[in-house]
Amino acid sequence: MNEFTFDLPTSWRHGSGMASRTGEIIKEFGCRKTLLLTDRFLLEQKIIGPVLKSLDSAGIEYVVCGEIDEEPTVRFFDYLADTLDLKSFDSILAVGGGSVLDVAKGLAVVASFGGNIRDYNGFDKVPAVPDQKIIAVPTTSGTGSEVSDGVVLIDEEKNTKFLVISKKICPAAAITDPELTRSVPYRVAVCSGIDALVHATESFLSRDASIITETFALKAVELLTKNFKQAVADSQNIHARESMQVGATMAMIAGMNSHLGLCHALAMPLCAHYHMPHGQACGMVLPAVLQYNAEAENEKVVRLLKTMGLYDDEIGEDATQDRAYEKLNAFLAEISIVSKLGSFGYRDEDLSGIAEATLESAQTPTNPRKPSKQDIADIILKVT
Repeated sequence: MNEFTFDLPTSWRHGSGMASRTGEIIKEFGCRKTLLLTDRFLLEQKIIGPVLKSLDSAGIEYVVCGEIDEEPTVRFFDYLADTLDLKSFDSILAVGGGSVLDVAKGLAVVASFGGNIRDYNGFDKVPAVPDQKIIAVPTTSGTGSEVSDGVVLIDEEKNTKFLVISKKICPAAAITDPELTRSVPYRVAVCSGIDALVHATESFLSRDASIITETFALKAVELLTKNFKQAVADSQNIHARESMQVGATMAMIAGMNSHLGLCHALAMPLCAHYHMPHGQACGMVLPAVLQYNAEAENEKVVRLLKTMGLYDDEIGEDATQDRAYEKLNAFLAEISIVSKLGSFGYRDEDLSGIAEATLESAQTPTNPRKPSKQDIADIILKVT
């Protein structure tokens, strides 16, 4: 067994109705005035009602910003940082999907240490834990941002995504309440769920995986795949939605500690070029990337395929068997993950740039098989 480090800086609070305890949880951290970040849909549909009521009951002063309706760009982030009086808050409460949670972490960084968010691009550029406590309440089951060490923004200047990664920006508390996921539309549930599944598979295969991360990752794969179809088809199936939510958070706990791989590295430029949902991009390339990585990690990919219920034992212990990937592609098609880049306006002239950006991604070095630029291009061509 190799040496490993496993961190979980976030206090994870889970349970049906847990959102109604948000105010008292914020008070546990000594906070009295919070900036509540969310999106317009959650506000208009009163989905965050239990959170607001809990803040009032706990005597927490708060200001609501409900402007984060799309994946945020660096330009939009700068607008929020310049507009909001960040230093007047002792905490930032993020209620929503991964974009809302990521913005909260980024705002806490610039509020505490100044400068521009671009100053913190890459690994471990954040000097200390931010002054503002970050309380994360996810309403989707996928990104894992409620426990993660990352901020993801669209970099419109470079046509890719921008990453800030540091364990110092993990939220102080994550509050997961399956009741809040009932309102998630089908397409959002699918894309966020696939993102979680890819977090689990990639962290399991990562070069930095350990016995701890593998345990979290494999259990997450089981929870996600067993409950996926029921959860996305029926928003009122609270058992399935809760299993997805717990699986998604477990997947990111694994991913944060072991890092990810080529699916996420590819998703960054694909999303920036063709403006598809992040989970759509990850799911689209998952079969090709798994089959590519099977050349280096046959036994582990077999374990993944078996856990996902895709493996045919009669064929033998070969992780490159076509039948398993045919089943995986069929599953993705059934839940409406588009399989071809042509549907999003793929252009041949983009191939070299996408491959180069993938090769330079912070996610690529921990992929179990070291890719060349041509390897990446070949994977892209399989989904064109």
